[in-house]
Amino acid sequence: MKKITIEEIASTLNAEAFGDLSLIITGVHAPANATVDQLALAMDPSYAESLKLSDAQAGIVWPGADWKSMGLKAAIIAPRSRYILSGVTYLFEKLPEIELGIHPTAIVASDAEIGANVSIGAFVIIGKKVKIGDNTRILSHSTVSEYAIIGSDSLIYSGVRIGARVQIGKGFICQSNAVIGIDGFSYVTPQPGAVEEAKKTGKITSTSRTTSFERINSLGTVIIGENVEIGANCAIDRGTIENTFIGNGSKLDNLVHIGHNVTIGSTCLICGQVGVAGSSVIGDRVVLGGQVGVADHINIGSDVIVAGKSGVSSNVPSGRVMMGNPAMRMDLNIETYKAIRRLPRLVSKVTKLEKIVLKTDQIK
Repeated sequence: MKKITIEEIASTLNAEAFGDLSLIITGVHAPANATVDQLALAMDPSYAESLKLSDAQAGIVWPGADWKSMGLKAAIIAPRSRYILSGVTYLFEKLPEIELGIHPTAIVASDAEIGANVSIGAFVIIGKKVKIGDNTRILSHSTVSEYAIIGSDSLIYSGVRIGARVQIGKGFICQSNAVIGIDGFSYVTPQPGAVEEAKKTGKITSTSRTTSFERINSLGTVIIGENVEIGANCAIDRGTIENTFIGNGSKLDNLVHIGHNVTIGSTCLICGQVGVAGSSVIGDRVVLGGQVGVADHINIGSDVIVAGKSGVSSNVPSGRVMMGNPAMRMDLNIETYKAIRRLPRLVSKVTKLEKIVLKTDQIK
């Protein structure tokens, strides 16, 4: 159990603190349920009443809060609550328990290079010529295939599969059951097939009926920068010839699929169930909301935000906020949506006008 003083917490968060700074804190909780030694997370005025009923002696409160009247002996001020929350959760994070060293059931190739202070859990398999950086932790039932490189200070949860030749920078976090460096979804027909005909003519005829698919093997790999996080059950394809690339500081949520040859820039946020098709290029600081779909061979510039459930089927310039399917500028999408909602009224008006015109014609 961690024991940290209010003064130490405030110093780590670079935040202002008041009251008894020597109070010992062992954890954090919501105001209504916080105990005497827990820090109440009351970062909004809506928590004022529940904080008064709490047993907590200290809390993180909003600027201008009268923390003494709420029964607190100490308070930390949170001008930007979620940013403060990031620091607090880091301080009190409960890391997975894994012993230093290599578990007896792990299989580690004799020529693998294992850094200092590395933890390798039960039933982990480390392939030949793999390089594992210092202070890295790999939890049970994970696999790191031949010639892969994992940087220092990485944390790989249970059941992760890292393919051959994958290169990963330091500070990597990968949640359970993610698969990195699998074959891309690449097939070709001996003769031009139905998809090619449909693209050209918009039709499908008997001449383009597909009888078989031939596999295009993936000879590339996946290169991941520093401080990247990969969510649970993500699937990242390795490149066909060129490599699939994910830049420094990018974060992928659960159930994201990144196709072969895709390039993702630095500091991107890719939310749950996003799918990026092969050979697309995504710039820096791009946010893709949940369930966004990006078609193949699309270029998305830097500093782009795409709202959830949008379908990106054409190139997007830098600095755009996109929405809808097909995705368009957010302001245009909103106006289009408003117009669609007005259609029933418009049809009703047109029907009435038709009746008036018809009566007028009959009178004539």
